[in-house]
Amino acid sequence: MSFRIGATILLNCNGENTLQSYNFQTRRVLGGVKNTLSFLDKYEVDEIHLIIPSKGINASSFKALNKLRDISISTPLSVGGGINIKGLSEITKDPFFERLIFNSALFDDHEVIKQATLKMGHQAIVAYVPFILKNNKLKVYYSKINKFIDTSNRFWEDLNLLCNEVILLDANAEGNKKGFNFNVFEFLKFPTERVLISGGIKKLDISKAKEMKLAGVSIDNATLHSEFSIKGLR
Repeated sequence: MSFRIGATILLNCNGENTLQSYNFQTRRVLGGVKNTLSFLDKYEVDEIHLIIPSKGINASSFKALNKLRDISISTPLSVGGGINIKGLSEITKDPFFERLIFNSALFDDHEVIKQATLKMGHQAIVAYVPFILKNNKLKVYYSKINKFIDTSNRFWEDLNLLCNEVILLDANAEGNKKGFNFNVFEFLKFPTERVLISGGIKKLDISKAKEMKLAGVSIDNATLHSEFSIKGLR
């Protein structure tokens, strides 16, 4: 698969508005989800990663995600946040969504990922792994408890077994243009060719990601400003 340039967008829990987040803190309502997705569709990004940031909240997202079916876009759409067994059948009842993105289920509810794999195939399962590097140590975000925690060998084993791709989000760089922290790859135990990076992405980061033969990048707030050109990054 060729190198992809995608966009990450946050969606509020009622499925009506998109949000912008800075340094992993949601701070700004961006606008209606239809307008945002239509805007990105015209920008010709390769894919859109739409995530409901359910930090510390155990709630199903299928009602909010089902509202997206009324929006007509040609760009492949991957969704995540609050996907549980109860709502999985609704979310996967037709092939509207390209992929499903999981965080909490990586840690404590593998059954929902296994069921999603049966319905959509292994290629449709994506891990969402926000991270911070502190004192030369990697910590990854666990949405259900709203904390960054230490990684374990079991975490990486499960990640490799369950997921086809990983979106690595630099939480300290999210929402700005300070640049992605590539030092995270010193700790990564997952095939780099199946990794997308996100958070603070700059043009130089995209060039480096291509050199490393990563799967792609997922740009956040920068894609939502009119002066930003996706075509200029290819």
